[in-house]
Amino acid sequence: GLTPQTVSRVRGVFGDQVAVLHSGLSDGERADAWHSLRTGQRRVAVGARSAVFAPVVDLGTIVIDEEHELGTIVIDEEHEASYKNGETPRYHAREVAAVRARLEGARLLLGSATPSIESAAAVGTRLHRISLPERVGGQSLPPVELVDLRSAGRAKDAGAFPWSAKLDDAVTRVLAREEQALLLLNRRGFAAFLQCPGCGHVVTCERCSISLTVHRTPPRMRCHYCDHDEAVPGKCRECASDMQRMRGIGTQQLEHFLSDRFPDARLARMDLDTTTTKWSHHRILEQVERQEVDLLLGTQMIAKGLDFPNVTLVGVVDADTALYLPDFRSAERTFQLVAQVAGRAGRGPAGGKVLVQTYNPDHYALTHAAAHDSDGFLAEELEIRRSPLYPPHVSLANFLVSGSVEQDVAREADRLANWCHALVEARELPLTVLGPAPAPLAKIKDRWRWHVLLKGASSEIGRVVRFAADQLPSGKRVRVIIDRDPVSLL
Repeated sequence: GLTPQTVSRVRGVFGDQVAVLHSGLSDGERADAWHSLRTGQRRVAVGARSAVFAPVVDLGTIVIDEEHELGTIVIDEEHEASYKNGETPRYHAREVAAVRARLEGARLLLGSATPSIESAAAVGTRLHRISLPERVGGQSLPPVELVDLRSAGRAKDAGAFPWSAKLDDAVTRVLAREEQALLLLNRRGFAAFLQCPGCGHVVTCERCSISLTVHRTPPRMRCHYCDHDEAVPGKCRECASDMQRMRGIGTQQLEHFLSDRFPDARLARMDLDTTTTKWSHHRILEQVERQEVDLLLGTQMIAKGLDFPNVTLVGVVDADTALYLPDFRSAERTFQLVAQVAGRAGRGPAGGKVLVQTYNPDHYALTHAAAHDSDGFLAEELEIRRSPLYPPHVSLANFLVSGSVEQDVAREADRLANWCHALVEARELPLTVLGPAPAPLAKIKDRWRWHVLLKGASSEIGRVVRFAADQLPSGKRVRVIIDRDPVSLL
């Protein structure tokens, strides 16, 4: 999403010396960019995760995202989970950049307004901290208000839609002043799921253990993991009731709500559904930059890195979407998302403010985000992860067992856990084995998933992973994947 903005800025300095690398390119375009870097025709690479491998001649700079400095490998927004590749090879661009910087004799610069816990913990040992306490131009950070949806008054005629009178009034004032607003809702689709009010049945994906999301354009039920889709049922499949109720809201429903409530406002929606075509990110962001859009709404795509001086209001419609996911990083992700999107407001002379709607206004991730207090959050989160131990106090290796037959997967996971226990005991390794247990998302794309988690010192984890890669027991009907330092345990 940040590629167009980044490319335009870097090309403004380096002109035709810039090559771009990202997944939106065709094979031919990617090959041309790769060849031009390898032959030295172009000397600057701008790209996403895989650009860390770009064959830049006489490497002086790697640019990943927005910042660059001569002789330095830069990972901007270093906290981003998307720097970890989700498929084999499961590399993390931040770690690869550290190795390449060492090989090239370059410096490594990690940039973020909301550093990852791992990077924060390394300050003073492997990393040196350089602080930028002020914004460019001396602009102050915008005030952030947490709106308690349990008690806050709802906007008139909003019904059950989570739209407070405060946010409604703020948007109205922005439109009257001919300014712009960003509205974040980190859930795409129209509704989270479809439920029968009679028997409680929820329509789920037949290939994944997750509910189907309701979409309106086009009107379908869709799985966001395997992309299975089907028609919206007219009757409940369990009790044949005619009435079906949509639960939860997504960006499509927010767009529909805003178009009805503010009919004269010019809207743009930015999520995975509106950015599938080539250059779609570029078109939407150009419209916002030219002030042809009054209200930009979307998922986390709009939360980071964008710089629009006329945006004076940021509204987080629901800050709780990921707050209680069964993953030890859920609080960290929520803090980063809210703090990052708050930084999109007040970047121009008119200033700005941020309204964050939540049912959990006392949660430490949100209170620290509202105070722009990254250090306070990091200190509290580091302490919480001491009991039970989680990174950065320990390293993790996740052994993911998957297969098409649930019983086979469960047996293999049990055998794998026993193998790990036996190895730890025989070698007297200071490691903890957790599991086996079904993954929170127990089935994805017709494959059942179980986890066995290994916790301990990085060096010991590394020894086990290197040994296990060739020695792991494995049946014919299952697959075992080793994910070192996983960024998600879902």
